[in-house]
Amino acid sequence: MGKLGKKARKFAKKNLQSVDKRNRKLKPFFKKKFAKKNGRRDVGDEKEEKKVEQKPKKRFPEEDPQDISIDDVFGKDDDEVHHDGDSDSDGYLDEDPAAVKGAEGEISDSKMSMQSKASLSELKKQRRKLAKLNEKLVDEADSDKSKRKVLSGSVLGTCCDLVDEEQSVQALVRLLNWYRAACHYGHEPSGIASPDICYDIEDNETYAKVMIFVLQKADHTFRNILGLSDSSNKEKILKLKNNPKWDSLKPLVKSFLRSTMYLVKHAADSEMIIFGVTQLRVSIVFFAAFPDLLKKLIKISIHLWVTGEDTLSQQAFLTLKDISMVFNSECFDTCLINMYKAFLHDCDIPKANSEQRLLFLRDSLVELCSQDVQKSYTKASVSITQLAKLLKMALTTKNKEAVEKIHSGQYTNCVDLWVNFIAANVQDCDLKPLVYTIVQVINGVAQLIIGPRYLLLRVKCIQWLNQLSRTSGIFIPIASLVLDMLEYKTTNDGEKQEQELQAVSTVKLPKNWLKSQNFQEQCIFSVIEVLAVHFAQWSFHISFPELATIPIMRLKYFYERSNMEGLKRVVKRFIEQVESNIEFVQRKRDDATFSPNDQQSADMFMQLEKQNAKAPYTQYYQSIIDKARGTKKKK
Repeated sequence: MGKLGKKARKFAKKNLQSVDKRNRKLKPFFKKKFAKKNGRRDVGDEKEEKKVEQKPKKRFPEEDPQDISIDDVFGKDDDEVHHDGDSDSDGYLDEDPAAVKGAEGEISDSKMSMQSKASLSELKKQRRKLAKLNEKLVDEADSDKSKRKVLSGSVLGTCCDLVDEEQSVQALVRLLNWYRAACHYGHEPSGIASPDICYDIEDNETYAKVMIFVLQKADHTFRNILGLSDSSNKEKILKLKNNPKWDSLKPLVKSFLRSTMYLVKHAADSEMIIFGVTQLRVSIVFFAAFPDLLKKLIKISIHLWVTGEDTLSQQAFLTLKDISMVFNSECFDTCLINMYKAFLHDCDIPKANSEQRLLFLRDSLVELCSQDVQKSYTKASVSITQLAKLLKMALTTKNKEAVEKIHSGQYTNCVDLWVNFIAANVQDCDLKPLVYTIVQVINGVAQLIIGPRYLLLRVKCIQWLNQLSRTSGIFIPIASLVLDMLEYKTTNDGEKQEQELQAVSTVKLPKNWLKSQNFQEQCIFSVIEVLAVHFAQWSFHISFPELATIPIMRLKYFYERSNMEGLKRVVKRFIEQVESNIEFVQRKRDDATFSPNDQQSADMFMQLEKQNAKAPYTQYYQSIIDKARGTKKKK
């Protein structure tokens, strides 16, 4: 076939596409619609697919609401001790007369030079008594191998006299074995050293006597034998490792501590548990020789602190406090971290007296943190930073999970904990960086979701700010947060609720409450209360007129448009008192001779008047505060 003519070539170029040009045009279409069956990809195809598969970058790519955990902020390694089957008991002590006699010999040899012949004769009499006692105790059972030792009242009295008067180790060993049997009563014994011996107690009276005697006298007897005073510290206990007396007594001390901890953990009677915890506190220094037992004691005490009744919970906390004081470097962090986690875990568990109980748990934690402010500062800084992260995510992305976490009991109680810690120690320590951060968090929480259903949360935020301002002496503005509550639109269609707003345990109020007269009254009373606290702090400051002007203007506007006479009287009275205070400060300020730039003179302005508690404005503000506190206590 010959060559095409000029016109034919021009027509073909214009209207007949080449194969390559057609493929280039259809290539993107087929890439989107169909995948290649043979699984092969060109280099261009792989690049295109990577571009398509890449997801848009998140604003917070490294964080997710589920990843920001408030209670696990210090890590999950809380030095918990894993209990095995026989971890609560080492079994019974060996009552072999030769072994016990050797132990008593070691103890008595050290005193040989100090004892007279009369003392030696007393010791021989004691051993003869023990030999007779041993014959009484062993009672042959059905088989030749098994032995049953029964503790009667007379035998108990003899043993108690020997321990009390002579510090007899052999009698103490027997008492501790029966004490162990009493502590394990109702539970299957574990770890028994001699399965062919069974310890039994004759009656309930004997049972009670052996429990009480050992709990009361064991610690005193150990200290007398070892020559320790009541004020001995852990260093003295650790120095006893090379002492032959300690080698003999160590199993006895360990048996007593283990049995008492078992009693505290498993007993059903609360009074017995309290008694056991109290005696463990007395013997707390002996735990220096048993680190594993100390960790178990911390775990048991934290459980009792959170779940126990009032007295038991207080005794458990005192035990934890003593542990953190005696073993400061080793155990303070462990106690603080585990108590913090237990406190936050308990926040979301509804209970009958949950508000009172959470206040006690919070105050206990604050007291513990105040023992070592430097270490607690680091923990508080980490925790508050975690709170700020979660708040930033909620404010920026409006993530539903993040918002729900902020409105949870864990978040609000965590903020409350650190506010009270800062307030308790800000005067003695430099905690201003924490004050700045926590104030930003509180302001963010108050402004996260604005609406009447979050009245209680907003009031709580303002109370936190007032508390920080009062204790630190730093001015923290609250007027904008307070005055927004005057704009809540409510109706009076609903009937007056019998329940009070303070009885609500949730952060978010029910919708039907917004239609009640109680709600509107609570809004105004809350405004007056928090403003009274704020004004009481700055009522004699040189800038008080400027501070109070705008709030008074807003209150006057509310007074003019309100149709509730009861509320109007309260608001009018408040306005009159504040205006009178403004005029008083203004007159004093007009007579001032120093320059506004003289900061020192401005800080000393009206200091004499401020110390006068009988000033009418001070008395008025205080009456409002006292009335609010009395109402809360009554409720």
